[in-house]
Amino acid sequence: MKYFVVSLVICSLVISYSEAQELPMRLKKIVEECKARLGAGDDDVAAMFKYEPATNKQVKCLHACTMRLLGILDKNNKPFEAGAMAYIKSVTASNAELEKLLTEVYNECKYIPASKEGCEFSEAFRVCIIERSRAKGIHMLLH
Repeated sequence: MKYFVVSLVICSLVISYSEAQELPMRLKKIVEECKARLGAGDDDVAAMFKYEPATNKQVKCLHACTMRLLGILDKNNKPFEAGAMAYIKSVTASNAELEKLLTEVYNECKYIPASKEGCEFSEAFRVCIIERSRAKGIHMLLH
C-alpha cells in the first residue's frame, strides 16, 4: 500500500493544485473498484505501483482494469486515443512540454502488437509507456 501512496504523491507533483486534490481520490476509487472486481489483494495493488512488469495475470488484469476506467484503454483493452489524450491533459496541468513528451510516448506505444488476451496486451502497452517515459526523462510519473 505504501507504493500506492508514494505514486499518488508523485502524480500530485505534476498536476495543478486543484487537480492534485481530485486525482488521488479518483485513482484510489478506480483501483479499489478494480481490486474488488478481480478479487485482487493489497499485494497486487502494491505491485501495480512498483512500475515494473507484472509477474502474474492478476496484476496484469488489475493494470488493464485501471487503465480502462481511467479512459486510456477501451472495453477491449486497446488504446483509446481520445481518453488517453484527456488523461494526459489532466496530469500535465497545462505543462506544454510534458504534454508533448507524454503524447510522443503514447504515440510510440499505441501500435504495439496485439495479443489475443486483453490483459497481456494492456500489460505490454503499460510496459512500453513506462520504458518510453523513462527514456524521455519523465521521472516524476515514475517512482
